[in-house]
Amino acid sequence: MDERNNGGYYGSQNGQTPEQQQRQAEQMLAATSAMGHAGFAMNGGAGFAQPQAYAPGAPGVPGIGDTITVQRYNMTIGAMLLYGFLVNAIMCFVFGEKISTFASHNLPIIVVAYIVGSLLGMVICSKTESPVVGFIGYNLIVVPMGLFLTPVFALFEFETIRFAFCIMCVVTLVVIGLSYAYPQFFVSMGRTLLTLLVLGIVGELVLWLLGYSSGIFDFVFIAIFCGYIGYDWAIAQKQQKTTPNAIRCAYMMYVDMINLLIRLLRILAKNRD
Repeated sequence: MDERNNGGYYGSQNGQTPEQQQRQAEQMLAATSAMGHAGFAMNGGAGFAQPQAYAPGAPGVPGIGDTITVQRYNMTIGAMLLYGFLVNAIMCFVFGEKISTFASHNLPIIVVAYIVGSLLGMVICSKTESPVVGFIGYNLIVVPMGLFLTPVFALFEFETIRFAFCIMCVVTLVVIGLSYAYPQFFVSMGRTLLTLLVLGIVGELVLWLLGYSSGIFDFVFIAIFCGYIGYDWAIAQKQQKTTPNAIRCAYMMYVDMINLLIRLLRILAKNRD
């Protein structure tokens, strides 16, 4: 890691500037979220179907026999999110130097591992009704995400990362509170959020390829992912309270919170320049 500081950034790695590295990460993370939410929409909710679809005693109904209390359901979501960020923190701050060194010489491997692992993990989480298999799928999302993000987080000061993480946590709690108060509003936002996310990805990519950038996109994406956090929570609360459904909610919220975090990092780094 280059010890020279550039505002909230450290020096460049992999022959790229910090700006280029983070832009690439932001695009891939946003695309991951878009694919995950699009998959849910195309598959009729992929486990997040409307409650009336679950008829007591119906054959083959997901989650029958695995119903848990609302408190345990929500605690499972929280525990999975905490676990995901804890794994990423260990990868970044304990093994960060080794991972960043490996990534500097094997970046294509890291990118492929991230894409394959994330997609496979999403499919497993979406399809399985086994808590154990769902947890394995969740790890297939968390670990590749950590491998992919560690070199990017190495570009920032620890204080910048900590501040951004605190803001992300506060914002997430506020949005969840609003989702409790206005669940139907957030549920109705699904198609709108996906459309805005895809348009945002395309618009930002076009500007990037033309050699331009706009800080407006960072705030737009923050608003989108805040909306998605509330949407995922509202949808999850309408479903049968099972451990697999809790894991499904956790992985979608985890991806959206990571997207929110990296956008906050960009804004904070710019403000420190």
